[in-house]
Amino acid sequence: MNSKDKRIEDLQTLNLISETLNRSPDVNSALNSALAHLIDLMNLETGWIMLLPQNTVAPPFGKDFALAAYHNLPPALSPDRGKVWDTVCDCQRMCMEGRLDKAFNEVKCSRLAAVNGDRRGLTIHASSPLRSGNRILGLLNVAASHRSSFDDRALTLLTNVGNQMGIALERAQLYDLVQSKRINEQAALLRFTNQLLAYQDIDELMDYLVREVLRILQTDACALVLPADDALTLRFRAAAGWKQDPVKALRTIRKDSNTHFGSVIQTQKPLLIEDLQDVAPTERSPDWLLTEDFRGHAVLPLVVEGQSIGAMMINHRKPLSITDDELRFLQVVANQAAIAIENTRLHQEELKQQHLNDELAIGQRIQRSLLPESCPFIPGWEIAASYQPAQQVGGDLYDFFQRPADPHHLSMAIADVTGKGIPAALFMACLQTVFRNESMKPNNPGEILRQANLYIMRNLHYRLFLSAFYASLDTLNGRLVYANAGHNWPLWLQANTGQAHWLTTDGMVLGAFMDVDIGEKAIEVKPNDAIVFYTDGLTEARNSSGELFGEERLRAVVEDGLNHSAQQLMESILMAITTFRTNIALSDDLTLFVVKRKGQRDQEKPHIPGNRPNEQKGNSL
Repeated sequence: MNSKDKRIEDLQTLNLISETLNRSPDVNSALNSALAHLIDLMNLETGWIMLLPQNTVAPPFGKDFALAAYHNLPPALSPDRGKVWDTVCDCQRMCMEGRLDKAFNEVKCSRLAAVNGDRRGLTIHASSPLRSGNRILGLLNVAASHRSSFDDRALTLLTNVGNQMGIALERAQLYDLVQSKRINEQAALLRFTNQLLAYQDIDELMDYLVREVLRILQTDACALVLPADDALTLRFRAAAGWKQDPVKALRTIRKDSNTHFGSVIQTQKPLLIEDLQDVAPTERSPDWLLTEDFRGHAVLPLVVEGQSIGAMMINHRKPLSITDDELRFLQVVANQAAIAIENTRLHQEELKQQHLNDELAIGQRIQRSLLPESCPFIPGWEIAASYQPAQQVGGDLYDFFQRPADPHHLSMAIADVTGKGIPAALFMACLQTVFRNESMKPNNPGEILRQANLYIMRNLHYRLFLSAFYASLDTLNGRLVYANAGHNWPLWLQANTGQAHWLTTDGMVLGAFMDVDIGEKAIEVKPNDAIVFYTDGLTEARNSSGELFGEERLRAVVEDGLNHSAQQLMESILMAITTFRTNIALSDDLTLFVVKRKGQRDQEKPHIPGNRPNEQKGNSL
């Protein structure tokens, strides 16, 4: 099942659970059914729910929790074993001490550890407090034999269902209030909860929220404020019932405690003003509230998982006086709105990430198509190459160039952009075109790098720096002329001594200055000599201790491969990096190619052309 299908299945089950919880004001009777749906979707077997009594504040050790719902409990946790459930589990203590502060919490179950009998291998559970705002109503646990049973998707589902249960429990506790007032808030709130799940666009969701709150609460105006991009201010995201729309007016409010909204967000406590006309206009109570003829004023925090994500403002054009129970009802509406906003925001982020991943995958295919499809076949020479991006799209480049009029000339380039992703890949694509065009001219390597620098400075205004090494090889006599623009020095393995030496030469990186100094040198590659070209992703690969692979390890591996073919030498280097890194991911792109001149005996062996470069994902080594 792909991620889209899983998302659809999750939403369908969340809708079903929401309907189950909202079907009756007696939510307690629906908890067992909702719990069964959740456990089935999480591919688990066992779970239970413990609740706190209404209007009771539990002591820190959590003794007042009572078993309220359960599914497929093992014999050792049978609900008729009263002493088992009278025991306080670590999760209860952590919940009441405020230590279950993450979206989910995996707890080694002290209750399971303490009981005798058949536990069906269960040792651990994931816990989610049942909250309505800051008020803890209970605890939702799902159990497993190992923490590997709880993947990110399962834990996200647990959190969402826990939030829904907390809101439903709070709403049920207000049912008597609703009935006594003979109004339709309860039915409206049930519809409100179900409708929220249908919105996937956050702006449409918030517009619906303010309009529906206006109708449910029979108030004159409603608005939502969320943090702005600068994190220091709040901005209106949706409003209904206002004379001058604060969203269109781009109205903002400071986020600090000197404003009503900032204070509510920081304290997570509602603010009520019975009559704004009795309060002098200040930064906390700005005059633009009075220009709307607002009198009654309430600001409620939007809280999800203990974090404030914004605030909801409710206004009357008459003085406002509400009871504590009515305030609780208002907060239930705000809590449900907060959960819906956060879930929709996370869903949109997921869709954006999926869209980005799709674009990166296309970019990866395009970039791979720009790299050599196979290493060139040159009589008397062997070439092997490997490219491993740290991300889907990398910032390394290597290529080989042959002039049609000069079959004994081979040019080689390897380069590294200071960056990764799409910008680096586009930069490299432009550079590759320059290299290919310049390689067709009878220029030496230093001049080719200088021309590439001029092109970058004149045409590419997105400032990225580039290191590059360019070499021209006469395949008849082995003369190699090379130039370096701030790149890693290749290693030259000389067969007559068995030692590897760096091809040192000075040169500045490209893209920094219009005029650059590029050093140029020449060597003679003799039979059985090999040259190893690479980017810094190789020498800067790290192990679990943060240690670099380094140049000396590379030199040792190369010298050990004196009698290897080009392919074998390349594979030895990659294997050495694999062993060194263990499971640590690459932090930078790794590009490597080896050029070896055959000995007389090797030249007599048959050669199979079309050696395709070894291309792997950066984390697969």
